[in-house]
Amino acid sequence: MEARARILSMAQELYYEHGMRGVSMDAVAAAAGLKKANLFHYFPTRDALQLAVIDLTSRDMREEVRRRCARARQPIRAVARMFDDARAAMGARGCRGGCLLGNLAQELSDGDEPARRKLADHLAFWRDQVAGILDRGRRSGFFRKELDSRGAAEAILALFEGSLLFAKAHKTTGTILSARRMATGYLEALRA
Repeated sequence: MEARARILSMAQELYYEHGMRGVSMDAVAAAAGLKKANLFHYFPTRDALQLAVIDLTSRDMREEVRRRCARARQPIRAVARMFDDARAAMGARGCRGGCLLGNLAQELSDGDEPARRKLADHLAFWRDQVAGILDRGRRSGFFRKELDSRGAAEAILALFEGSLLFAKAHKTTGTILSARRMATGYLEALRA
């Protein structure tokens, strides 16, 4: 299990840095300190490795999203914090990287159906968690009754992922701040 975990960790790092299409099985084997034949013992195909990395990344991100959403008490602040944390992380990395699953969704969704389904499932989970925060706010009277929690969550996540894309392309975190303002401004307009 240690070798499998090391392979997944190294592949995850390489995919984050270079995308899945930019990383060969030779590069993964070398980064994990294995011969390519040993890599194929754990992951018999490139697709098997890619799907395993998506599963690992999604599992880790789901735990983080679930934890953050469960402790969220003020919905607008919770949404703002999501953008603030991403802005700080992107700033620390010189606007490199972004969201690995968002990057992979852009790279793979048109040509890899199994990967697309896994990525769509992850995004649906994330949307549902954010919608849960907003729905709790609507039910408690924080938001007006007409708030469409699911639609708002989809729009917020689209702003979030799009802002990371702009930050990478323009090498500035200002776009993340702009997206934060749009998301929180929208929610403020729906307060009861």
